[in-house]
Amino acid sequence: MIGPIRGTRLPAEIKRFIVGAVTEAKQEGMTVARSCAILMVDARRVRRWVAGRDAQQLGGADLTDRPPIAKVAPHALTYHERAEILAAAQDDSLAHLRHRKLTHHLSREARVFCSESSTLRVLRAAGKIPVYHRRARPLRPRPEIVAPKPNTAWRYDLTDIPTRAGDYHLVPVLDCCSRKITGRYFGPEEASASVQAAWDKALASEGLLGLDTPLPLAASDRGTQMTSKSTQQFFFDLGVIQSFSRPKTPTDNAACESWMATIKCERLYDASTADMAPHQVEAMIDRFIEYYNEERLHQALNFVTPAERHDGRHTAIIAARKRGMQDAREQRKIEAYGGIGDGQCL
Repeated sequence: MIGPIRGTRLPAEIKRFIVGAVTEAKQEGMTVARSCAILMVDARRVRRWVAGRDAQQLGGADLTDRPPIAKVAPHALTYHERAEILAAAQDDSLAHLRHRKLTHHLSREARVFCSESSTLRVLRAAGKIPVYHRRARPLRPRPEIVAPKPNTAWRYDLTDIPTRAGDYHLVPVLDCCSRKITGRYFGPEEASASVQAAWDKALASEGLLGLDTPLPLAASDRGTQMTSKSTQQFFFDLGVIQSFSRPKTPTDNAACESWMATIKCERLYDASTADMAPHQVEAMIDRFIEYYNEERLHQALNFVTPAERHDGRHTAIIAARKRGMQDAREQRKIEAYGGIGDGQCL
């Protein structure tokens, strides 16, 4: 034999020779791991051959491989027990019992003593119980909100803010196109009236009340304040169409959810509103809304403010930015080449 010994069955004589060599080396002071490394055989394999017996007393019969035998399940149900379960399942008086109650009914009559799962396996193998296939939830299309210009569709949501007087509730109304906060409600009530108050302020601030133009679409999740009969009647009287997110899908209202995360992370969490009076928290929210609308550059709007996008000023700002970048590139060429035109060599 040449090379490492692994992955093959060895005759008893070779095993006996290896065990003897390892035992002799151990008596001379060498470790089993070291002697097995020299012989290029796994030490765990040698220990498995010896199996705690006296290595010097092992003979060829002790090291001969035993042929594998079929696995035996000593706790498996007997033929008689399986027959009793099937006979009980075919009994008309027990046909109304499910496998769990059938199992305990048989044990009470001292017919079969087994687990509920064993009864289930026997009945399934005999085709007495159909295999249950879990049905996946049907895919619902995401509601499409088309807002090519401001005041076409508004999103709104509700969130809780702790104050010294307890939890107060904020309902922001956000324009889908410009991301501007057009109105809000902040107060102790968490009801349909909160949604209506927020929309009244938003419609008044945008000057949309009393006009013949269509009012913005109202997009929200399926909260009770949004789906209540009073809220639906409120929007119906205004002529506003409602659009709801899919159940258990908060990403359908991601723009509003993102804004609430922004105000909490950038203002409210650091301010510890739980130690502040409600009017102080309300003043802070109003200051942030003004900052968000008028000063904060929005990445989704190509880095203009929501107010600039809402008023249409963004077109001139973005065009001026592009012209400035082009002029800067030309100025860098002039400074780098000292006025030499493109394509000319120094």
